[in-house]
Amino acid sequence: MTQTAADAAELLVRQHRRIAGLLGEVRVGGERGESFAELVRLMAAHESVEESLVHSAVGRSGAENVDARLHEERQLLGVLAELYELGVDHPEFGRKFDRFADMVSMHLASEEVQELPILRESASTADARRIAAAIEMVETFIPSRGTADGERPAVAPPLPLFTRLCDAVDAGLGRA
Repeated sequence: MTQTAADAAELLVRQHRRIAGLLGEVRVGGERGESFAELVRLMAAHESVEESLVHSAVGRSGAENVDARLHEERQLLGVLAELYELGVDHPEFGRKFDRFADMVSMHLASEEVQELPILRESASTADARRIAAAIEMVETFIPSRGTADGERPAVAPPLPLFTRLCDAVDAGLGRA
């Protein structure tokens, strides 16, 4: 199946929607721990593809905002790691998570307005294929609510998980 830049961008937008949905689930409570664990996995996977592939594809087109998005992503992953260490049952978690969720929402909106249109217009077919393949690959590492045998997937600390996923993307592309 041929992947176009629009297809790759759409896969990223779908992940943005999943992230936004999980932010809402964590804010509401209910299965907060499970939703937060899924959010950690998804954000690490999503950001690993963006850092390894998307930003470089957009940057090759001359876009000037790539460094700002990278800086935001590193900040977000740092705050996510702090929230992970704090734990969903900590009295300060809700307040800190609300600030984090607002930061993530602004970041996703910035990407959709500033980066994804450039990706759609200027990414090569080869870049689009790599991005789509990487998204599919990292999503195999981020099972959601549970496995076929009823086991809940474990969640690793965000920063080491992000690093491992970046390494997996690079290795999958023969760049390791």
